[in-house]
Amino acid sequence: HFGDLIGTRIRITGPSLMFTPAAAQAIGLALHEQATNAAKYGALSNDEGSVEISWRLDKAKLVFDWAERGGPTVMQPSSQGFGSVVSKTLAKTSVDGEVDLEYGPEG
Repeated sequence: HFGDLIGTRIRITGPSLMFTPAAAQAIGLALHEQATNAAKYGALSNDEGSVEISWRLDKAKLVFDWAERGGPTVMQPSSQGFGSVVSKTLAKTSVDGEVDLEYGPEG
């Protein structure tokens, strides 16, 4: 859905990696949730915002970053929504991972 924004408003960087099917599914669902939220409420909900997606390996652990800039002011939600619960649960059960969400005012 956002293919035309890659390279302009969406920047993606990271090494090529291979995943197990369970890991690919968990990461894909988390990315889908982030993209949906960016389009509805975040940097992709206006004509000026951008998203930077990057990943790297750090001592055999995958570190994945999603940063938004130029969108509406960000505020910490008062409760966990469906997407954050699903992302955290999938990360833990599928790849023994953890999700750390930060809600800086600038993205």
